[in-house]
Amino acid sequence: MTHREKLMRALFTLFVLASVALVVGCGGSAAAQSVDQRQMRVVVEDGSGAHVAGAGDAWIGGSTAQTRIVVGANGETYIGIWVDAPQHVAVGRRQPLALSLVVDTSGSMEGQKIQNARMAAASLVESLRTGDVVSIYAFSNGVTEIAPQTTVSAANRGMLVQQVNNIQALGGTNMYDGIRVGEDRLARAPATHPIRRLVIISDGRANIGPSDAQSLGALAAQGTEWGAQISAIGVGLDYDERTLAALAVRSAGRMYHLEHPAQMAVILEQELELLGQTIATNTIIEILPAAGVRILGVESTGGTLENGRVRVNVGALHAGQRREVLLRAEIDTERLGRHAVGTARLSFDASTGERQVQRVNLGYEVVRNRGAAARSSVPRVAGLVANHQAAQAQLRAAVALNEGRTEEAAREFDFAADTIQGALVNQAPAERRRMMERERSIRGQGQRAGRPMSAPAARSLSLEANDDAMSGMGY
Repeated sequence: MTHREKLMRALFTLFVLASVALVVGCGGSAAAQSVDQRQMRVVVEDGSGAHVAGAGDAWIGGSTAQTRIVVGANGETYIGIWVDAPQHVAVGRRQPLALSLVVDTSGSMEGQKIQNARMAAASLVESLRTGDVVSIYAFSNGVTEIAPQTTVSAANRGMLVQQVNNIQALGGTNMYDGIRVGEDRLARAPATHPIRRLVIISDGRANIGPSDAQSLGALAAQGTEWGAQISAIGVGLDYDERTLAALAVRSAGRMYHLEHPAQMAVILEQELELLGQTIATNTIIEILPAAGVRILGVESTGGTLENGRVRVNVGALHAGQRREVLLRAEIDTERLGRHAVGTARLSFDASTGERQVQRVNLGYEVVRNRGAAARSSVPRVAGLVANHQAAQAQLRAAVALNEGRTEEAAREFDFAADTIQGALVNQAPAERRRMMERERSIRGQGQRAGRPMSAPAARSLSLEANDDAMSGMGY
């Protein structure tokens, strides 16, 4: 176990003990139910000026692990930042969509997989709205243009579907060029189409051109310059989950694992449904620490730390979407009284086309009373820590399964489930239900890992665990 893992587990144990103290010591203090509002102030800025946000206005929130710290205590702490896009927003007709569909047509896709890819692509085209822009490409040894960037209309929809039905499977897997061409078309999409998505379907591993996860992830990140995000769909048991995960993370997109090709159409339908609920684009989270506060690291996947500041590219947000950022920081505990932690800033283009900014100012208080400090533990931050640790354990379990170490995988699953369970104390009802569902899923994975299984079954469980972990991290 690394020093960082030991530190994270130790800190998390303290959070759980502090949360239990809330129940035993005071019957559930109000401090456990919500962040101390004296330490958090949200300001919303738009074209009409700035105002202090009420509960219904603020999308962004955050806190240190405890809002009160004992004087002289160790200053290392977690900071949680969260964005909760409103569930019910009058979105109206969504903004126009620019979509690039990039399909792996290597030889391994032959048969049922390519048939389902054709059906899914045809269904996708039929579901697009008039005025959307779509381009479709197939990649094997090279890249074949199935349909150039086309504005969808009643007159050409049938022609597009006919072109999709001509997709054939043959050759190698030149994923790099497939993504490059798809992103290039999105870069050329009209400015009137701010929602930009590249959907890639693959069943194998890149083996022509740059093929490692780092190179392909860097290519995916380039697309964010013009708002392109990638939804990566892995089909079967042979694709490279690390590469597809890198595509999703570096572009702030999504990742799906499909064991059965017939699920493709459902996933593409789900993608369109989420894109249809887009309420913000070009979304960015930034964390600027106050003087005397040092960011030690970004635990969440997808965030970058540069010059002491944190930046997370979120891309498009749909109604009801959650994005969370977990940081480790060092704060001053030597001086009594209230202190600033810093500012978390959320900026995005609203569906009205107006750039909006929300800022939340975070703080903490240094006190002498240890009981008051224990009672200030923030359940949502403890939940963020637990979710992060559980996801990392699932990823380790996935690797162990791939390498035939099933007993080790079962232990990692047990640790992940226990970690989630330990953070249930004082969670809000909706969050508690979500966490309990996640715990049950991980328990089931652990039980399966603990039984004898074939190599294909172990691979299937490994991909499921990887997919679950990515979903838990917001991808």
